[in-house]
Amino acid sequence: MKLTIPLEQVASLRTALEKAGVKEIGGQIYGEQIAPSDFIGSDFTFQKRPGTISRFFVDLVQAATDALAFFDRTRHQYTRFNYIGEWHSHPSFAVRPSSTDVQTMRELVASQNFDGQFALLLICKLAGKTVELGGWLFDPEGQEFPILIEVRNE
Repeated sequence: MKLTIPLEQVASLRTALEKAGVKEIGGQIYGEQIAPSDFIGSDFTFQKRPGTISRFFVDLVQAATDALAFFDRTRHQYTRFNYIGEWHSHPSFAVRPSSTDVQTMRELVASQNFDGQFALLLICKLAGKTVELGGWLFDPEGQEFPILIEVRNE
């Protein structure tokens, strides 16, 4: 699985991470499928309410509102444009999923309400001015593995 992130999205992440400081922040990733197992994360949402220094909590109302706005913008072309996954920061920790992150993602993809084939988890943090990124795929069958992340300058 490959997730390409446009440089402008990385710049938006950097700005949000700088503003949040030591608090975890996050949101959802929406984008476009380019080929099987090849996606562009073109739309990152940024939850207004930050987490704590060690935890991020999803605001389900804002997430639903952001999802509707994305689907309206992409004219509900679900086979091409769709939800790809979640992202959040680890300003004080490595860009790897914590046990809480793994459990949350497993519950998300195992839910009867989950209609997707997978969900990605992207974790990021600032290292100076550089945004460090780590990504993992979770599927309803219980598989999880790292993904390739490519930043594209466009």
